[in-house]
Amino acid sequence: MIAHELEALAESGKKVLATNDLGGWTKPAPSLYPHQWNWDSCFIAIGLSRYDFDRACRELESLLRGQWANGLVPQIIFNPAGKGYFPGPDVWQSERSPDAPRGIETSGITQPPVLATAALAIWRNAPQGRKQDALNFLKRMYPHLFRYHQFFYDLRNPDGDGLIVVVHPWESGTDNSPRYLEAGNRVHLAYTPHYNRLDTQHVSAANRPTDKDYDLFVYLLELMREDNWDQKAYLKHAPLQVQDVLFNSVLCRANLDLAAIAEQVGEDPAQPRAWYQATKSAVNARCWDQSDGMYFDYDRVAGELIKIDTVSGLNTLYGGVATEERARRLTEIHLLNPRLFWPAAGYPVPTTALSSSWFNPENYWLGPVWVGINWMLARGLTSYSRLDLAAILSTRTLDLVSRGGFREYFNPYTGAGYGTDNFSWAAALTIDLVAEIGDSV
Repeated sequence: MIAHELEALAESGKKVLATNDLGGWTKPAPSLYPHQWNWDSCFIAIGLSRYDFDRACRELESLLRGQWANGLVPQIIFNPAGKGYFPGPDVWQSERSPDAPRGIETSGITQPPVLATAALAIWRNAPQGRKQDALNFLKRMYPHLFRYHQFFYDLRNPDGDGLIVVVHPWESGTDNSPRYLEAGNRVHLAYTPHYNRLDTQHVSAANRPTDKDYDLFVYLLELMREDNWDQKAYLKHAPLQVQDVLFNSVLCRANLDLAAIAEQVGEDPAQPRAWYQATKSAVNARCWDQSDGMYFDYDRVAGELIKIDTVSGLNTLYGGVATEERARRLTEIHLLNPRLFWPAAGYPVPTTALSSSWFNPENYWLGPVWVGINWMLARGLTSYSRLDLAAILSTRTLDLVSRGGFREYFNPYTGAGYGTDNFSWAAALTIDLVAEIGDSV
């Protein structure tokens, strides 16, 4: 794509964000997602930081309305005017927990912690004349960011080694990824939950998780709710506990960024750095499979690796987790393999390997390409000095959006878009990718 086409694409992305803007925060899509989602808002703030400093700050500060007393930043902050989404606040009942914020309805779980990374991006991308304002923003954010990270190490670190546990597929951000369906198959549902799905009124059922998947999702929600969202009590009997490589890699990157923020605001960066080292070491010790040359999630309940090729293992590049030798194997053997993650006549990077028996090019996290995942992988490749490959991936991702629109996810063979249209994080990260290309010229 040439310069004026990139500029036009970024301008189109800004229009999507403006359409979904509800003042202090941005909904992920016009109808399917009417509330505020955690990592969506973080990605959105990164895009906003390229052209609207004040609005980017508000996007992240709005997330902190929902922060719990134990440090958790919830997956969803509910919009009282939002309709047509299940499960709503009446199902979550977050008020059962004494840690939940009063007067703000939220879910009871979190999402991959991109918050510190987004805050640092706002500071880095601030116009020269706003650097002091950006520093003041970081000072306001830092105590909240620190408490959020401490939540993971205090309440989701059951083995004490820094390998954080995800207790719900929705918490992973990759809901029906085969890793979670495989772990979910080992969960005995004592009953079948009763509920009415609303997502398939907006999006084709063929592109969404199955009813069986939703039975698992709702059952786990209700089980955790019975413990009044008490993290320690639930972990003692949680039937699904996944030490998720993607989630832990995102946390590693966020710890490095939290340490960078600490240095800017005059705080001690030692603890975020220690968290990074602990999690990095734990992922390498428990989740690496030498024979496959791949990182896999660890099912803590079953006591074994979930050996399914997904993008989760590749995300160790983004988190700065992989050693140089392991990064080389990930890149050469897996990422660039046309039978796995780099289709010869399509678009990288499918979220489930093309050769997997789980692969479905049209269904949510079973195979489609997501802009957010490609954005992370491009950053990871850059950090391992694969600038050539990072540039190709960024360009191919922008080409995919240019052809298919700002869709939620895309067919890796045809580029066809699925899920919701006018998807905010696709728009925001497109803006950021265009800006990065401009910065490198």
